[in-house]
Formats: sequence, structure tokens, C-alpha cells
Amino acid sequence: MPPLSLSANTVQEALDRADARHWTRNPPRSPRARVAFLLSKNGHDHTALAARLRTTPQTLESFGGPPNSQGGEHEHSALQQAVEREVIRLWQPRIRRRAHATILHNNGQMMISFRAWLGFTAAAGSSDDPRLRTLALSLHAPHVEALFSARHRDAPEPELVTLLSGALSACYFHRNRLQGTTETVRIERIDYLEFYY
Repeated sequence: MPPLSLSANTVQEALDRADARHWTRNPPRSPRARVAFLLSKNGHDHTALAARLRTTPQTLESFGGPPNSQGGEHEHSALQQAVEREVIRLWQPRIRRRAHATILHNNGQMMISFRAWLGFTAAAGSSDDPRLRTLALSLHAPHVEALFSARHRDAPEPELVTLLSGALSACYFHRNRLQGTTETVRIERIDYLEFYY
């Protein structure tokens, strides 16, 4: 299996991959072992797991062998990536929560590095042309806690994007401005994102 990539293009996956740095042991590596782990977390319900992975129960049951003529390389690769994302999401939840609690207890420092298209809204209106920015910055504790809390309850990606957009507004674009600044920043599309904590 290829090494774990820590950067992602969604907030959900970027948080999960950052949590992987705190694992005390590695998850299963073979496709069949990974599917067995996921089935154990889904009540051994092939249909429910297949739906979550956006595939069919038949394709899921054959996963781990060579791509067949029915699915082909593209479907096999997409399923492999979906399985990996789901394993990373579910692996060692108690270790994840313990790491988050420790980080928040120690002033909640989180660094992020990202490349994304940002839209800006101000009193006069909003930008119709999102601008591509590449930034690395530190997020303050309240925003870190909000992101962790939302991820713990499996909040949808749009909510996580809104939380991160608010964090960027407060911790970067407004950090040297007068109180009451009305401009807001909205992440329109993420090219890559990586959290460090």
C-alpha cells in the first residue's frame, strides 16, 4: 500500500489525517482486512457499508482481488480511496479524543497550511471572483475547539468549511484590524489542506 498522504481537499479528511499522527498503532493495511474492520463498525451489514462507500455490496465483497471486467481500474481505485478514508475516520476514536483534549488543555494551538479559493464579503457587497491564496497560519483555541467538536459529532463538510472560514477571518484577515470589522471570508474550494497539532 502507498504511504499515507496527510494533505487533503476537504476539512473532514484533513482533520482525520492530522489525527493519524497520534495513532498508537497502525490500522489494517490489506484491502480485505480494511473491509473487515469497517464491517465490524457497521454491524456486519454489507449493504449499509456499501452505501456509505458509494458502491454495491457485490463490488465490496470482491474488493481485495484484481479489478474485474465489470468494475475496472477506475472503480477499483475509487473504492480503495473510499475505504482508506473511512478507515482513517474510524480508527482509534478514543486516542483521537484524548489527543484533542490534550491539545485544548495546552492552549489549543493548531497550525494549518492550505491552498484554496477564497471569496470575500464586505459591507459594499461580495467578490464575484474568488481569489486563490496559499497560506500557513495558526488558529486560536476557540476555533480549534469548534472544529474538534464538530468533527466528533460527524458534522457535514459545509458546516466544517463555515467554521474554518470563520477561523480564517478572525485569525488572519482581521488580526490587525479594528474591532467590528464586517468583512468575512468564505472558502469556495480547497486545493489542499493540512492541519498540524
